[in-house]
Amino acid sequence: MLKYSTLMYLSLVFGQVQAADQWLLTTDLWGNPVYGTLTLEHNGDNLSGDIDGDKLSGHSQGTSFTFESRDVDGTVYHYEGKLQDNTIKGVADFPDTNNPSVRVKHAFSARKIATRPEGLPRRYEFMPTNYSNLFDPHRLPVLTIWPGDTVQTKTIDSGGVDEHGETKALFGNPQTGPFFIATAAPGDTLVIRINRLRLNRDYADSLDAIVGRALGARFAT
Repeated sequence: MLKYSTLMYLSLVFGQVQAADQWLLTTDLWGNPVYGTLTLEHNGDNLSGDIDGDKLSGHSQGTSFTFESRDVDGTVYHYEGKLQDNTIKGVADFPDTNNPSVRVKHAFSARKIATRPEGLPRRYEFMPTNYSNLFDPHRLPVLTIWPGDTVQTKTIDSGGVDEHGETKALFGNPQTGPFFIATAAPGDTLVIRINRLRLNRDYADSLDAIVGRALGARFAT
C-alpha cells in the first residue's frame, strides 16, 4: 500500500570541533561496526565529555586528539585520532573481550552531528531516491532532524512499485529512510506523531496469507 506520511525525526552534518560537540562514534571490532555517542568539550587543549555516558578525559593539539574513557567497572578505553575532512579517524585501544589482560587495537572514526539550526522547528519535504529492504543500522541516514521538526515523505508498495506504476526497488517491503534524530541518546523515548497518512494512488494490493514468520499456524486457525 502506498502512503504519504508526515513524521518527526533528526540528521548528521560535519564541522570543526567546538565546546560540547556531539559525534557519532563508529568502532571497527573485528570487521563489525559498533556505534556509540561521543561528546567532546574543550577547555583550551583539555578535553572532557563522555562516550555513551562513560566519562572521558584527554587533550588536543592542532588536529590531533587523545582521550580515554572508563566504564562502571573501571575498564579503560583509549583513543588516538586526527581530524581530517571534518571526521576524526584513528585507533582505539580496548581490552580483549575474551581476555581482559590483553589489549587490542581497533580502527575508529567519529562524525560530528550538526548543531540545531536557530529558530523554530522546521518542516522538511524528503523525496526518496533509493530504498532499503532491511532495517539496517549500517545504512547512512538520509536526513537529520531535531525534536519538534516535521518531515513529509512517501513510500512505495511492497513490490517496489511507486504511485506511477514504475518499479523503483526490489520487492519485499522496501523502506524509506533512515532518519537520524540529533540529540537522541540510549534510554530516551522517541515519540512520533503522524499528522496525516494517505494513499498516493487509487488502488492497493495485499497477499492473501499470513506470513509464517509472523504467526504460528495454530494461532491463525
